[in-house]
Amino acid sequence: MKLTKENVNKIFKDCIISFNEWKKNGFPIENVPDGIRLLIPLPNGVDTLLFHHDKLEEHKQEIGELLDQVPTLSFKTPVSLMMLGRTIDKVDWSTDPYEIQQLYLLGAVTDQLVSFSFNGMILIGRITEQQRTVDLVKVSSGKAKVIERRFGTNSCEEK
Repeated sequence: MKLTKENVNKIFKDCIISFNEWKKNGFPIENVPDGIRLLIPLPNGVDTLLFHHDKLEEHKQEIGELLDQVPTLSFKTPVSLMMLGRTIDKVDWSTDPYEIQQLYLLGAVTDQLVSFSFNGMILIGRITEQQRTVDLVKVSSGKAKVIERRFGTNSCEEK
């Protein structure tokens, strides 16, 4: 799949739980069924995005293909948000920060991108299958405790 604003927008719209759908189904923010909740800090407060887990899984490979077209994007050579708007062919697929943020969010919620602070800058790196982690969490009396961390493609399902 080619990295274009149309393809990013199509996947983003398919994966997002719209406000009307959220309102119609009465999803409480604390208990979103089969969704991934993401809180986005904005200058005027925090916005909430909800994603369909099954739709993200459907599009995960396509999202990876889009991210593969960003030059030098890896964990060792992170990039800025605006650098996600350029392809390997040195073409700007978008210069709009909100469109570029859609690609970033899709990569982040599918565990393919990570952001971190370095020398006062926020950088974005690509996460490989081997670098991914899964935290197994035990909840007791309303408190969560990480009981194990697995690396790579290990499943967190009980056997």
